[in-house]
Amino acid sequence: MRLIGLVVSIGVLVGVGVLAQEKTVDQGVYTSAQAARGAKLFENNCTMCHREPGGTAPNLAGERFSKSFSDATLQSVFTTIKATMPRNAPGSLSDSEYVDLVTHLLKINSYADGMNELALADLSGIKIPGQTGNLDFALVQVVGCLAQAGRVWTLSKATDPMRTREPEAPKDDAAAQLDGTPLGERTYRLQQVYSEPAGWTNQKVVAKGFLTKSGTEDRVNITSMRALTASCAN
Repeated sequence: MRLIGLVVSIGVLVGVGVLAQEKTVDQGVYTSAQAARGAKLFENNCTMCHREPGGTAPNLAGERFSKSFSDATLQSVFTTIKATMPRNAPGSLSDSEYVDLVTHLLKINSYADGMNELALADLSGIKIPGQTGNLDFALVQVVGCLAQAGRVWTLSKATDPMRTREPEAPKDDAAAQLDGTPLGERTYRLQQVYSEPAGWTNQKVVAKGFLTKSGTEDRVNITSMRALTASCAN
């Protein structure tokens, strides 16, 4: 009887764990007051680039948001905006302010508010409902050869895009593995390359960013780049 009781207890605990892991943004994970703080922060720090129409950065509401962060946790949203925004001073806000910005994004994407404020510690346990297969506007990683023509940066001989949840450049161990990645046949125009990667021309590079398309041209709105050790010179 004790063994049966133990098995039942373990089953209950496993069930509770699965339910905890499956918490989503549909369940009211922030308050309206918190989203209002986030809206004010967004107005003061983000609308210069993300305004509609005429902004230089993507609209953060609607299909683009859902596709960019499909199946991601709120930790991924938080890390992405902290690593890339505001444009001229990424990471310059406090963690609590970035969390408030996350709640503003949830609000403008029609996810309902709830009774409790979203906390930094909650982010990794809350997911955005997923959409499989489509990489339009998704955060991706590509490896290829960096080239510059005037103010235009491109990645040629590049790999197919792979979805990633980390906007930052890969660390040393991951970069070492990517060094051995065979080059591909894709070409991407790189957007928002604000600081010139000096000495990287004709270098094998790993780039991360949001995948978009303009006509037949594939583009990556860059969140990070890192030069690998291999050269692309013939």
